[in-house]
Amino acid sequence: MKTLVIDTSTQVMYLSILSNDEILYEKILLGKNNHSENLIKEIKKGLEKLNLEVKDFSKIIVGIGPGSYTGLRVSLVVAKMFSWTLNIPLYTVSSLDMIASGFFDNDGKYLIKTKAKRGYVYCKLVEIRDGKYHEVISDKFLSIEEFEKLINNEMKIISEDNFSFNPLNLVNIKNVDDIYLLEPNYLRGEL
Repeated sequence: MKTLVIDTSTQVMYLSILSNDEILYEKILLGKNNHSENLIKEIKKGLEKLNLEVKDFSKIIVGIGPGSYTGLRVSLVVAKMFSWTLNIPLYTVSSLDMIASGFFDNDGKYLIKTKAKRGYVYCKLVEIRDGKYHEVISDKFLSIEEFEKLINNEMKIISEDNFSFNPLNLVNIKNVDDIYLLEPNYLRGEL
């Protein structure tokens, strides 16, 4: 069973190709508003390296946000098109969980954040206890000041500066029943 995992919601573009519980191919690129130029090229490189075709995927997982408006649309359009044209089941996962998934092997509290515009961040607080994932605070759009009030010494802060991806640790993966109605999690507050 082959799975494509993609996320372009932040400055980091993530792509992996999995086979059951093994990462066959992985690409992480830091971008400057150029994920739309790179995502398809990098998927093609991975497919060529593994001698696969898109139709070989039995599942696609895409980061649904929150994150950059344009970035979210890039990976979501690609995932929806592959899913729709080839009848491949589509799944979504929080982009915040995706950038922190490499830490989820270790118990602890993780305050995850990515940049938003104009002094705001997207964030969530999760706890891994006895190897189990617990969402303490779900995806939020907060001012930097509100975010800083959440910080204490008991937690590790994860951001685009110290991310760690592990697609084998993804949690809260949700099946998409109707790809026509699927929209990114833009998550905005009152500005």
